[in-house]
Amino acid sequence: MTRTLVALVRDHPAVLNRTVSLIRRRGYNIDRLLVVRSDQPGMSRVTMAVDTDNVSHVMEQLRRLIDVVAVNEVSEHQSYHWQADGADDHVED
Repeated sequence: MTRTLVALVRDHPAVLNRTVSLIRRRGYNIDRLLVVRSDQPGMSRVTMAVDTDNVSHVMEQLRRLIDVVAVNEVSEHQSYHWQADGADDHVED
């Protein structure tokens, strides 16, 4: 089952590599990946769709990475609306 995770990460070199490698090493497939700057200076938001049934384990492992500040699962009842400037508005359906 594909689950969507959103991670807030520090804007440091190799953070994306460490994040994606963690998932790859565990044998999970990333179906979609999106990285955008967040509204907080020095932070980026990594949104990924991961094919796994054990999403809590993946989230726990991501939280252990030094440059990962927060990780949340986005349910199918939540959506993000993207604007051209990279800002987003969180909308509950």
